[in-house]
Amino acid sequence: MREANFSVGSRRRANLEELKDQFGASRFIDLDDPRTFDEALKNVTGIFLITGYTVDMLVQSKSLIDAAKRNGVTHIVHLGSLTPEHDGYATVYAWHQMIEAYLRDSGLAWTNLHPNMFMQNLLSVWPVKDGLFSAYTSKPIGFTALEDVAEAVAVILMEGPEKHGGKDYWFSADVLAPPRVAETLTAATGQKFTAEVLDAKSFLSVVAQPGSAFEPAYAKGGLELFSQVEDGRMAYVRHCRNAVAFSRILGCDCARRNRRSVIKPLNHPTQV
Repeated sequence: MREANFSVGSRRRANLEELKDQFGASRFIDLDDPRTFDEALKNVTGIFLITGYTVDMLVQSKSLIDAAKRNGVTHIVHLGSLTPEHDGYATVYAWHQMIEAYLRDSGLAWTNLHPNMFMQNLLSVWPVKDGLFSAYTSKPIGFTALEDVAEAVAVILMEGPEKHGGKDYWFSADVLAPPRVAETLTAATGQKFTAEVLDAKSFLSVVAQPGSAFEPAYAKGGLELFSQVEDGRMAYVRHCRNAVAFSRILGCDCARRNRRSVIKPLNHPTQV
């Protein structure tokens, strides 16, 4: 595995020094202003592209891919979603498919990552409070942890497009229905957890609260996700997919390892 120097990009100039101290290097980039891209991409050979939670992700990603090509970037790793079926039409999932299609056609080496539900959502939009896990579908969904995704990206970028170019990796290692989520949390923490299933439409009332990070179009995508999982149109999120290949990247059993990141805060369920 070759050596690599990683740099974190941010639009917040005030945070650049702190990010440099934390990660070793940082540079200014504003995804809403493509004029910042050329300077930000100097001497960069690989990019990990993380999209924002708004429809602006389409223009941002397209313009960044264009800038990467003209600045000599050789490899882009894109964080997408679990979209194994070409004709899917849930809003956010379709947005990611559009970005992936443009990236594949760009002439750059690409690697697309397809995670299922992030486990950290148990600490945010899938509320766990007073030991009660509230889900928006009764069906199983696959989970993965952000830490595992980040470590996989680092390995992919260091090993480069020679090994990972033109590949899709699917992250869906821990597939659990709501009662099994509660059982797993109970076993891991020693605290008692139970599960309830809410109507998918109730998700909109949660993300419409003051201070929510969800724009209306993105929130609509959440409703579509839970509704389509429940009625079977997105039944593919209920399955483990290519977990063996993902585990080989990290050299570990992700299904066992990726639960750790949410266990510590959930050890005190009344505080979550």
